[in-house]
Amino acid sequence: MTLSLGIMQIKNIIILLLIIPGLNSCVEKFWPEVNEYENVIVVDGLLTSGDDPGEVKLSVSSSINDGELIPFSGASLYILDDQQIETLLIETDPGIYRISDPSFRAIIGASYQLHILLPNGSRLESDICQMNAPTPIDSVYWLAEKQENFSYNHLIEGIRFYIDNHNDNSDTCYYLWKLIQTYEYRSTFSIDFTWEGAFIPNPNPDSLRTCWRTSTVSNIYTFSTKRLDKPVIKDFPLNYVSTQRKELSIRYSLLVKQLSISEKSFNYWDELREQNSNQGNFYSRQPYQMKGNIYNVNNPEQLVLGYFTVAGITEKRIFVRRPVLKYYYVICEPDFKSMRFLQYEPPRYWPIYIVEVVGGAKAMATLELCFDCREEGGSLTRPDFW
Repeated sequence: MTLSLGIMQIKNIIILLLIIPGLNSCVEKFWPEVNEYENVIVVDGLLTSGDDPGEVKLSVSSSINDGELIPFSGASLYILDDQQIETLLIETDPGIYRISDPSFRAIIGASYQLHILLPNGSRLESDICQMNAPTPIDSVYWLAEKQENFSYNHLIEGIRFYIDNHNDNSDTCYYLWKLIQTYEYRSTFSIDFTWEGAFIPNPNPDSLRTCWRTSTVSNIYTFSTKRLDKPVIKDFPLNYVSTQRKELSIRYSLLVKQLSISEKSFNYWDELREQNSNQGNFYSRQPYQMKGNIYNVNNPEQLVLGYFTVAGITEKRIFVRRPVLKYYYVICEPDFKSMRFLQYEPPRYWPIYIVEVVGGAKAMATLELCFDCREEGGSLTRPDFW
Protein backbone atom coordinates (compact mmCIF):
# COMPACT_ATOMS: atom_id res chain seq x y z
CA MET A 1 0.00 0.00 0.00
CA THR A 2 1.10 3.58 -0.49
CA LEU A 3 0.29 6.63 1.48
CA SER A 4 1.48 10.18 1.64
CA LEU A 5 1.80 13.09 3.98
CA GLY A 6 -1.59 14.39 5.17
CA ILE A 7 -2.75 17.89 4.25
CA MET A 8 -2.64 19.04 7.86
CA GLN A 9 1.00 17.93 8.10
CA ILE A 10 1.84 19.75 4.86
CA LYS A 11 0.21 22.90 6.27
CA ASN A 12 2.38 22.50 9.36
CA ILE A 13 5.44 22.41 7.12
CA ILE A 14 4.39 25.64 5.42
CA ILE A 15 3.45 27.37 8.66
CA LEU A 16 6.50 26.21 10.61
CA LEU A 17 8.94 25.55 7.78
CA LEU A 18 10.52 23.84 10.49
CA ILE A 19 13.50 22.65 12.17
CA ILE A 20 15.95 24.39 14.39
CA PRO A 21 19.34 23.20 13.06
CA GLY A 22 21.05 20.96 15.57
CA LEU A 23 19.01 19.54 18.39
CA ASN A 24 21.69 20.49 20.92
CA SER A 25 22.39 24.00 19.63
CA CYS A 26 21.22 27.21 21.23
CA VAL A 27 18.29 29.13 19.77
CA GLU A 28 19.07 32.64 18.60
CA LYS A 29 16.15 35.06 18.86
CA PHE A 30 15.36 36.67 15.52
CA TRP A 31 12.49 37.41 13.15
CA PRO A 32 13.31 35.77 9.81
CA GLU A 33 11.99 36.99 6.48
CA VAL A 34 9.03 34.75 5.63
CA ASN A 35 8.03 36.15 2.23
CA GLU A 36 10.52 33.81 0.55
CA TYR A 37 8.32 30.87 1.56
CA GLU A 38 5.44 31.90 -0.70
CA ASN A 39 5.07 30.20 -4.10
CA VAL A 40 7.45 27.43 -3.09
CA ILE A 41 7.09 23.97 -4.65
CA VAL A 42 6.08 21.35 -2.07
CA VAL A 43 6.73 17.67 -2.85
CA ASP A 44 4.93 14.99 -0.84
CA GLY A 45 5.86 11.54 -2.13
CA LEU A 46 6.01 7.98 -0.93
CA LEU A 47 7.00 4.71 -2.55
CA THR A 48 6.45 1.50 -0.60
CA SER A 49 6.81 -2.24 -0.97
CA GLY A 50 3.03 -2.70 -0.93
CA ASP A 51 0.60 -3.61 -3.69
CA ASP A 52 -0.67 -0.13 -4.52
CA PRO A 53 1.23 2.14 -6.95
CA GLY A 54 3.30 5.00 -5.59
CA GLU A 55 1.92 8.50 -5.24
CA VAL A 56 3.39 11.99 -5.30
CA LYS A 57 1.54 15.21 -4.45
CA LEU A 58 2.82 18.46 -5.89
CA SER A 59 1.62 21.81 -4.64
CA VAL A 60 2.63 25.44 -4.26
CA SER A 61 2.72 27.20 -0.91
CA SER A 62 0.72 30.35 -0.31
CA SER A 63 1.49 32.95 2.34
CA ILE A 64 2.37 31.92 5.87
CA ASN A 65 -0.83 33.52 7.12
CA ASP A 66 -3.00 31.54 4.71
CA GLY A 67 -1.25 28.22 5.29
CA GLU A 68 -2.92 26.79 2.18
CA LEU A 69 -1.51 24.60 -0.56
CA ILE A 70 -2.39 25.06 -4.20
CA PRO A 71 -2.23 21.87 -6.34
CA PHE A 72 0.49 22.03 -8.98
CA SER A 73 -0.53 20.52 -12.33
CA GLY A 74 1.22 19.89 -15.61
CA ALA A 75 4.50 18.43 -14.33
CA SER A 76 6.19 15.31 -15.73
CA LEU A 77 7.29 12.74 -13.15
CA TYR A 78 9.11 9.43 -13.19
CA ILE A 79 10.90 7.18 -10.71
CA LEU A 80 14.35 5.87 -11.65
CA ASP A 81 15.61 2.64 -10.06
CA ASP A 82 19.17 1.40 -9.65
CA GLN A 83 18.84 -0.57 -12.91
CA GLN A 84 18.17 2.73 -14.73
CA ILE A 85 14.55 1.71 -15.41
CA GLU A 86 12.11 4.61 -15.52
CA THR A 87 8.58 4.25 -14.15
CA LEU A 88 6.22 7.03 -15.22
CA LEU A 89 3.66 8.77 -13.01
CA ILE A 90 0.53 10.36 -14.45
CA GLU A 91 -1.62 13.14 -13.02
CA THR A 92 -4.90 11.53 -11.92
CA ASP A 93 -6.26 14.52 -9.98
CA PRO A 94 -5.02 18.12 -9.73
CA GLY A 95 -1.55 17.89 -8.20
CA ILE A 96 -1.83 14.11 -7.61
CA TYR A 97 0.56 11.90 -9.60
CA ARG A 98 0.36 8.11 -9.49
CA ILE A 99 2.37 5.30 -11.06
CA SER A 100 0.79 4.53 -14.41
CA ASP A 101 1.74 0.83 -14.54
CA PRO A 102 -0.60 -1.13 -12.19
CA SER A 103 1.79 -4.12 -12.27
CA PHE A 104 4.68 -2.12 -10.84
CA ARG A 105 6.07 -3.42 -7.55
CA ALA A 106 9.00 -1.91 -5.70
CA ILE A 107 11.78 -4.35 -4.79
CA ILE A 108 13.22 -4.75 -1.30
CA GLY A 109 16.86 -3.68 -1.30
CA ALA A 110 16.60 -1.71 -4.55
CA SER A 111 17.16 2.04 -4.73
CA TYR A 112 14.85 4.66 -6.22
CA GLN A 113 15.06 8.34 -7.14
CA LEU A 114 12.20 10.72 -7.94
CA HIS A 115 12.55 13.02 -10.99
CA ILE A 116 10.23 15.97 -11.66
CA LEU A 117 10.20 18.20 -14.74
CA LEU A 118 8.24 21.42 -14.23
CA PRO A 119 6.51 23.25 -17.11
CA ASN A 120 9.06 26.10 -16.87
CA GLY A 121 11.90 23.68 -17.57
CA SER A 122 13.15 23.34 -13.98
CA ARG A 123 14.18 19.85 -12.92
CA LEU A 124 13.75 18.54 -9.39
CA GLU A 125 15.37 15.38 -8.07
CA SER A 126 15.30 13.50 -4.79
CA ASP A 127 18.13 11.73 -3.07
CA ILE A 128 18.64 8.09 -4.06
CA CYS A 129 16.68 6.11 -1.46
CA GLN A 130 16.89 2.40 -0.67
CA MET A 131 13.81 0.27 -0.02
CA ASN A 132 14.08 -1.35 3.42
CA ALA A 133 12.47 -4.67 4.32
CA PRO A 134 9.13 -4.40 6.15
CA THR A 135 8.75 -5.47 9.77
CA PRO A 136 5.72 -7.44 11.04
CA ILE A 137 3.11 -5.87 13.32
CA ASP A 138 2.37 -8.19 16.23
CA SER A 139 -0.76 -6.44 17.44
CA VAL A 140 -2.74 -3.21 17.50
CA TYR A 141 -5.08 -2.71 20.46
CA TRP A 142 -6.80 -0.01 22.49
CA LEU A 143 -7.33 0.94 26.12
CA ALA A 144 -9.86 3.30 27.65
CA GLU A 145 -8.27 6.54 28.87
CA LYS A 146 -9.33 9.96 30.13
CA GLN A 147 -7.82 13.28 29.12
CA GLU A 148 -8.09 16.85 30.28
CA ASN A 149 -10.07 19.31 28.18
CA PHE A 150 -10.14 23.00 28.95
CA SER A 151 -13.73 23.29 27.69
CA TYR A 152 -14.92 21.05 30.53
CA ASN A 153 -14.30 21.03 34.26
CA HIS A 154 -13.80 17.27 34.22
CA LEU A 155 -11.86 14.63 32.30
CA ILE A 156 -13.07 13.53 28.85
CA GLU A 157 -13.32 9.82 28.16
CA GLY A 158 -11.93 8.09 25.09
CA ILE A 159 -9.60 5.34 23.90
CA ARG A 160 -5.89 5.23 23.05
CA PHE A 161 -4.47 2.84 20.44
CA TYR A 162 -1.18 0.98 20.95
CA ILE A 163 1.09 -1.12 18.76
CA ASP A 164 3.53 -3.99 19.39
CA ASN A 165 6.08 -5.34 16.95
CA HIS A 166 9.30 -7.30 16.77
CA ASN A 167 12.10 -7.17 14.24
CA ASP A 168 13.94 -10.17 12.84
CA ASN A 169 15.82 -7.95 10.38
CA SER A 170 18.74 -6.19 12.03
CA ASP A 171 18.95 -3.72 9.13
CA THR A 172 15.61 -2.15 10.05
CA CYS A 173 15.40 -0.05 13.21
CA TYR A 174 13.64 3.15 12.17
CA TYR A 175 9.86 3.41 11.99
CA LEU A 176 7.19 5.83 10.85
CA TRP A 177 3.50 5.08 11.37
CA LYS A 178 0.71 6.53 9.25
CA LEU A 179 -2.86 6.08 10.42
CA ILE A 180 -6.14 6.20 8.51
CA GLN A 181 -9.38 6.22 10.48
CA THR A 182 -12.87 5.30 9.27
CA TYR A 183 -15.98 5.49 11.39
CA GLU A 184 -19.70 4.94 11.05
CA TYR A 185 -22.09 7.50 12.50
CA ARG A 186 -25.68 8.65 12.23
CA SER A 187 -27.58 11.90 12.07
CA THR A 188 -29.93 12.55 14.99
CA PHE A 189 -33.23 12.42 13.08
CA SER A 190 -34.79 10.34 10.36
CA ILE A 191 -36.62 12.16 7.57
CA ASP A 192 -40.21 11.07 8.15
CA PHE A 193 -41.74 13.81 5.99
CA THR A 194 -40.67 16.54 3.63
CA TRP A 195 -42.41 19.86 3.35
CA GLU A 196 -43.01 21.00 -0.24
CA GLY A 197 -46.10 23.12 0.28
CA ALA A 198 -47.62 20.14 2.05
CA PHE A 199 -46.41 17.25 4.22
CA ILE A 200 -45.20 14.43 1.97
CA PRO A 201 -44.44 11.08 3.67
CA ASN A 202 -40.90 9.88 3.02
CA PRO A 203 -40.82 6.22 1.90
CA ASN A 204 -37.20 5.85 3.07
CA PRO A 205 -36.81 7.88 6.30
CA ASP A 206 -33.26 6.66 7.02
CA SER A 207 -31.88 7.31 3.53
CA LEU A 208 -29.59 10.14 4.71
CA ARG A 209 -29.03 8.99 8.25
CA THR A 210 -26.01 6.63 8.21
CA CYS A 211 -22.60 7.69 6.92
CA TRP A 212 -18.99 6.55 6.91
CA ARG A 213 -16.15 9.02 7.09
CA THR A 214 -12.49 8.31 6.32
CA SER A 215 -9.60 10.65 7.13
CA THR A 216 -5.86 10.59 7.73
CA VAL A 217 -4.74 11.04 11.33
CA SER A 218 -2.59 14.15 11.19
CA ASN A 219 -0.22 13.32 14.06
CA ILE A 220 3.27 11.98 13.29
CA TYR A 221 4.47 8.80 15.03
CA THR A 222 8.13 7.76 14.89
CA PHE A 223 10.39 5.46 16.88
CA SER A 224 13.84 3.90 16.65
CA THR A 225 14.99 0.63 18.23
CA LYS A 226 18.64 1.42 17.50
CA ARG A 227 19.59 1.87 21.15
CA LEU A 228 17.41 -0.89 22.57
CA ASP A 229 18.86 -4.19 23.81
CA LYS A 230 16.26 -6.04 21.75
CA PRO A 231 14.57 -4.74 18.56
CA VAL A 232 11.10 -5.05 20.09
CA ILE A 233 8.44 -2.35 20.41
CA LYS A 234 5.90 -2.86 23.18
CA ASP A 235 2.93 -0.66 24.12
CA PHE A 236 3.87 2.17 21.77
CA PRO A 237 1.09 4.80 21.95
CA LEU A 238 -0.68 5.91 18.80
CA ASN A 239 -3.71 8.17 18.39
CA TYR A 240 -6.30 9.06 21.00
CA VAL A 241 -9.99 9.18 20.09
CA SER A 242 -12.29 11.04 22.47
CA THR A 243 -16.06 10.85 22.88
CA GLN A 244 -16.50 14.56 22.13
CA ARG A 245 -17.39 13.72 18.54
CA LYS A 246 -19.11 10.80 16.84
CA GLU A 247 -16.06 8.69 15.94
CA LEU A 248 -16.84 6.02 18.55
CA SER A 249 -20.62 6.36 18.46
CA ILE A 250 -21.27 3.20 16.40
CA ARG A 251 -18.15 1.55 14.96
CA TYR A 252 -14.61 2.77 14.42
CA SER A 253 -11.77 1.34 12.37
CA LEU A 254 -8.08 2.24 12.41
CA LEU A 255 -5.72 1.21 9.61
CA VAL A 256 -2.11 1.27 10.83
CA LYS A 257 0.59 1.55 8.18
CA GLN A 258 4.03 0.75 9.56
CA LEU A 259 6.88 2.09 7.42
CA SER A 260 10.43 0.81 7.75
CA ILE A 261 12.46 3.86 6.79
CA SER A 262 16.09 4.93 6.50
CA GLU A 263 17.96 6.82 9.19
CA LYS A 264 17.86 10.01 7.13
CA SER A 265 14.10 9.71 6.63
CA PHE A 266 13.69 9.03 10.33
CA ASN A 267 15.63 12.18 11.25
CA TYR A 268 13.38 14.25 8.98
CA TRP A 269 10.10 12.84 10.29
CA ASP A 270 11.21 12.73 13.91
CA GLU A 271 12.30 16.37 13.85
CA LEU A 272 9.01 17.30 12.25
CA ARG A 273 7.17 15.35 14.95
CA GLU A 274 9.16 17.06 17.67
CA GLN A 275 8.62 20.48 16.13
CA ASN A 276 4.86 19.97 16.01
CA SER A 277 4.70 18.66 19.56
CA ASN A 278 6.71 21.59 20.94
CA GLN A 279 4.50 24.39 19.67
CA GLY A 280 3.97 25.51 23.24
CA ASN A 281 7.55 26.78 23.16
CA PHE A 282 7.64 30.29 21.68
CA TYR A 283 10.79 29.91 19.66
CA SER A 284 9.74 26.55 18.22
CA ARG A 285 7.03 28.36 16.26
CA GLN A 286 9.40 30.52 14.24
CA PRO A 287 9.49 29.70 10.49
CA TYR A 288 12.69 27.72 10.09
CA GLN A 289 13.51 25.89 6.91
CA MET A 290 13.57 22.11 7.25
CA LYS A 291 15.96 20.40 4.89
CA GLY A 292 14.20 17.71 2.87
CA ASN A 293 15.65 15.43 0.20
CA ILE A 294 14.32 17.24 -2.90
CA TYR A 295 16.57 19.61 -4.89
CA ASN A 296 16.33 21.89 -7.89
CA VAL A 297 18.97 20.60 -10.29
CA ASN A 298 19.06 23.83 -12.31
CA ASN A 299 19.26 26.05 -9.24
CA PRO A 300 20.45 24.22 -6.09
CA GLU A 301 19.95 27.37 -4.01
CA GLN A 302 16.23 27.51 -4.76
CA LEU A 303 14.06 26.41 -1.87
CA VAL A 304 12.05 23.19 -2.35
CA LEU A 305 9.96 21.78 0.50
CA GLY A 306 8.89 18.24 1.22
CA TYR A 307 10.24 14.70 1.10
CA PHE A 308 10.28 11.57 -1.02
CA THR A 309 10.07 8.60 1.34
CA VAL A 310 10.92 5.05 0.27
CA ALA A 311 9.89 2.37 2.77
CA GLY A 312 8.93 -1.22 3.35
CA ILE A 313 5.36 -1.37 4.63
CA THR A 314 3.21 -3.59 6.85
CA GLU A 315 -0.46 -2.94 7.58
CA LYS A 316 -2.97 -3.97 10.19
CA ARG A 317 -6.58 -2.89 10.64
CA ILE A 318 -8.54 -2.92 13.91
CA PHE A 319 -12.28 -2.43 14.51
CA VAL A 320 -13.87 -1.03 17.65
CA ARG A 321 -17.60 -1.23 18.39
CA ARG A 322 -19.07 1.52 20.56
CA PRO A 323 -17.14 1.26 23.86
CA VAL A 324 -18.93 1.59 27.18
CA LEU A 325 -17.94 5.21 27.88
CA LYS A 326 -19.57 8.54 28.58
CA TYR A 327 -20.24 10.44 25.36
CA TYR A 328 -20.23 14.22 24.91
CA TYR A 329 -21.05 14.77 21.23
CA VAL A 330 -23.97 17.04 20.47
CA ILE A 331 -27.41 15.55 19.82
CA CYS A 332 -29.89 17.74 17.96
CA GLU A 333 -33.05 18.88 19.69
CA PRO A 334 -36.37 18.92 17.78
CA ASP A 335 -37.49 22.41 16.77
CA PHE A 336 -41.22 22.69 17.34
CA LYS A 337 -41.42 26.49 17.34
CA SER A 338 -40.37 26.89 13.72
CA MET A 339 -43.18 24.61 12.58
CA ARG A 340 -45.68 27.46 12.90
CA PHE A 341 -43.82 29.39 10.17
CA LEU A 342 -43.38 26.42 7.86
CA GLN A 343 -46.08 27.49 5.41
CA TYR A 344 -44.30 30.79 4.81
CA GLU A 345 -41.05 29.20 3.65
CA PRO A 346 -40.58 29.94 -0.08
CA PRO A 347 -40.15 27.07 -2.57
CA ARG A 348 -36.43 27.76 -2.99
CA TYR A 349 -35.92 26.20 0.47
CA TRP A 350 -37.89 23.04 -0.33
CA PRO A 351 -37.70 20.22 0.50
CA ILE A 352 -37.65 20.89 4.24
CA TYR A 353 -36.99 17.82 6.37
CA ILE A 354 -39.47 16.88 9.09
CA VAL A 355 -39.21 14.29 11.87
CA GLU A 356 -42.14 12.72 13.65
CA VAL A 357 -41.42 12.35 17.36
CA VAL A 358 -43.14 10.26 20.01
CA GLY A 359 -46.84 11.07 20.14
CA GLY A 360 -47.03 11.95 16.43
CA ALA A 361 -45.85 15.56 16.73
CA LYS A 362 -43.81 16.90 13.83
CA ALA A 363 -40.62 18.91 14.23
CA MET A 364 -37.91 20.60 12.23
CA ALA A 365 -34.24 21.08 13.18
CA THR A 366 -32.03 24.15 13.31
CA LEU A 367 -29.29 22.51 11.20
CA GLU A 368 -29.49 20.30 8.14
CA LEU A 369 -26.86 17.96 9.61
CA CYS A 370 -29.48 16.87 12.14
CA PHE A 371 -31.14 15.03 9.21
CA ASP A 372 -28.36 14.58 6.65
CA CYS A 373 -25.23 12.82 7.89
CA ARG A 374 -23.28 13.99 4.83
CA GLU A 375 -23.23 17.49 6.31
CA GLU A 376 -20.68 16.18 8.85
CA GLY A 377 -18.23 15.20 6.12
CA GLY A 378 -19.12 11.56 5.55
CA SER A 379 -20.41 9.50 2.65
CA LEU A 380 -23.48 7.29 2.30
CA THR A 381 -21.31 4.64 0.62
CA ARG A 382 -20.35 1.76 2.90
CA PRO A 383 -16.60 0.95 2.61
CA ASP A 384 -15.75 -2.40 1.04
CA PHE A 385 -13.83 -3.51 4.13
CA TRP A 386 -16.71 -2.69 6.45
